[in-house]
Amino acid sequence: MRTKDEAKEKIILDTALRLIMQTGLSGLKMSDLAREAGVATGTVYVYFDDKPALIQRLYAYLLRKSLSDLNAGIAATDPLRVKIQKITRNYLDDNLKYPEYTAFFEQYFRSPYFAETEVIRAEEASVMQPIYELVVEGQQQMIIKEANPDLLVTLVCGMLNELAKQAQFSQQPVSKSDWELTFSVIWDGVKR
Repeated sequence: MRTKDEAKEKIILDTALRLIMQTGLSGLKMSDLAREAGVATGTVYVYFDDKPALIQRLYAYLLRKSLSDLNAGIAATDPLRVKIQKITRNYLDDNLKYPEYTAFFEQYFRSPYFAETEVIRAEEASVMQPIYELVVEGQQQMIIKEANPDLLVTLVCGMLNELAKQAQFSQQPVSKSDWELTFSVIWDGVKR
């Protein structure tokens, strides 16, 4: 068995994302992917057993890549509200910076390729951990509503995803006043 090169895997995954944005998940063909990535079709299969395995790995790769800096600028001494404001802004900025990731995620969740495997759940938990930790911390401090953290995170992420899409479609940046209003609505939605 051939050894895997992380740089080559990254090229294949990045090329797959670009092609998916052009053709959709169902339009992705492994032979087209190989040609566009500049590798042999057999090489793609060295890294991924089949198309579903590729798409699931792409999901985990993009999840980690897009949310890797959620904690940027957050100090341990920041008050909870400030931590939540910073992490939600970081999440929004990631959505604005990588609209192709959001488009892929939406396709993935509505496709037959979506799979809730142990590996995928572990990856999601690892990447989303900073958000969940803040929710639980806020609940313990009796600042955040006593509700299922998944529900609260879905509420916040959904609003931020839609705001990012609106900014992209209108080609207008999120203004300071828009951000302040958005965070005010988010905060009112999650606080006790």
